[in-house]
Amino acid sequence: MKRKGFTLIELMIVVVIIGILAAIAIPKFNDVAESSKRNACRSNMRTIASQEVIYFAGNNVYTNSLDSLNLSGVVCPGTKGAHTINIGNVGGGTSNSFTITCPNTPSHGNIDNGITSWTDHT
Repeated sequence: MKRKGFTLIELMIVVVIIGILAAIAIPKFNDVAESSKRNACRSNMRTIASQEVIYFAGNNVYTNSLDSLNLSGVVCPGTKGAHTINIGNVGGGTSNSFTITCPNTPSHGNIDNGITSWTDHT
């Protein structure tokens, strides 16, 4: 009588192949997840920069408050949780220049007076 089914060796080979595929796929997934968070943060910083320009048109100064821009809920979806994006003015207080920075470690970049400075140049 002939038995039907897989041998232990065949099952072990399948498990090893699945393990190898998982070892390749998981790091790629983590890279894609971090890339999407970085791009979302940069998009949020561009939104803040646009709102700063609109605020400047109406008030003749830039603000250092997200509340003044009605953007208090805009955050960086960083690796270890969401962080409030920092907005400040050169020289402190309100002035004729602004800077927007990402508090994530590593930083997703910054914007100085509308000029982007991304840390990895992507």
